[in-house]
Amino acid sequence: MFQQATLTLLGLVLLGALIFGQTSLALLTGMLLVTAGLARIWSRWALVRVAYERQLSQTRAFPGDELTLTIKVTNRKLLPLARLQVDDELPGNLQLEGGTEPRRLGRSNLLQRRTSLRWYESIVWRYRIRLRARGAYRLGPVQLRSGDPFGLYDCDATLEVFTPLLVYPRFLPVEELGLPARNPLGDLRAPSLLRDPLRTIGVRDYSPTDPLKDVHWAATARTGKLQSRVYEPATSRTLVIFLDLDTFEFYYEGIDPEQVERMISAAATVARLGLEARDPVGLYVNGMPAEHEHLAHLPAGRSPAQFGLMMETLARLTTYSVMPIGRLLNLSTTELPPGATVLLIGCVNSEATRAALLRLRSHGYQVTWLYMGTGSAPVVPGVRIVAGRSHSAAVATP
Repeated sequence: MFQQATLTLLGLVLLGALIFGQTSLALLTGMLLVTAGLARIWSRWALVRVAYERQLSQTRAFPGDELTLTIKVTNRKLLPLARLQVDDELPGNLQLEGGTEPRRLGRSNLLQRRTSLRWYESIVWRYRIRLRARGAYRLGPVQLRSGDPFGLYDCDATLEVFTPLLVYPRFLPVEELGLPARNPLGDLRAPSLLRDPLRTIGVRDYSPTDPLKDVHWAATARTGKLQSRVYEPATSRTLVIFLDLDTFEFYYEGIDPEQVERMISAAATVARLGLEARDPVGLYVNGMPAEHEHLAHLPAGRSPAQFGLMMETLARLTTYSVMPIGRLLNLSTTELPPGATVLLIGCVNSEATRAALLRLRSHGYQVTWLYMGTGSAPVVPGVRIVAGRSHSAAVATP
């Protein structure tokens, strides 16, 4: 209302009123100028030392979970806030319960509240949020709008207050994956006998086929003949999951997001089953997590932290691939542990994929394909095919 030109005009009117002795006009003009000055100072200081806090009851959850969102705004100064508008940006996949309707802003929601705050006063708002879908989300930023009590001047500030939220993929019933309810991974993993180099149980005469690192030099010096270590056999039950995010053979055919989500959920389900059996589990994906520039890759392990790392990796995955799964299978062959079982989860039956699986089989790996596509299951010699239900089949089944 009181722009610079208006203030200049009022100043000229006041000067003229004083010159010509117009006391009433001078008094009125002076009051307007004083009010405008106080209003401008008020608006300039309105958002100074205003704190905004946002907290979720938990920052890691599953789709369908309900969280509590707590928002606290504090005015940490003597100057009160006659009016305050809060615009908090929330991800679009967060559903506010209790009748609160945020304003849609592109792919996000804008949570708006209006209030006033006295000096050194705080206000707390609580909301119930239901999670709709898997993903890595970030709540924020928040914009504050205020001004003077007369409504003459406005001010705003954007606060870079962010709250991360990680929504893990759903777990699927093992029956939907075509796996037996009892011992679901028993047929997928074929244990192979390996030697444990940390456990020596004896010595024997050296054989020309023995590597030099197996020579027991102390026993050789004692007997005068080359002796080799005898190791205790160990059973390897390593499971390496390859997740194919492609839903069509060619990129120009597009993406089926629902099918991608089902395959990600299948990977989470199988990984949990393997780790619950105390077996090392690894993960290779032909896609990248959000805000990362490298393929998702977790070496096989069974530490207590492995399950959390896998779930976080799967939660952050985008829904598109950056490399054909056949190429990833070929590139990763040299990294696989000896005797590991390779489990491919995918729905695209391409010639390149079948060739890559045959190559792994020729290298001595046990290979299983959890096929989640439509139509008849593929046939690959030496590769076990497990037919899991696709998204369309799962929706059609009551």
